[in-house]
Amino acid sequence: MSKTKKPSYMMLMVMIPLGLIGFAVYKNTIIIEAGVLGMLGNLVYELLATKRNDWRYPTTSLYMIAGRLPVEVILTYLFTGMAAAAYVFFRLGF
Repeated sequence: MSKTKKPSYMMLMVMIPLGLIGFAVYKNTIIIEAGVLGMLGNLVYELLATKRNDWRYPTTSLYMIAGRLPVEVILTYLFTGMAAAAYVFFRLGF
């Protein structure tokens, strides 16, 4: 009863520049830390869900983590966390 999910490459292509620009503008390590926390949280969640067969990913990725999770999914959450932290800095006026 597992469904196949496809990684969103468009979201990855949008979040990479946003995260990197935010880090370049604010030069604060909190941005990287927020990205790493988002990435680790998603890594645990995705690995547990794919282990329980809640869903699965196609094996068309360049690299699969533990044989069942594309690295693109984890990188998307890294840069999404970085972009979110940069947005918070922007809204706070730093």
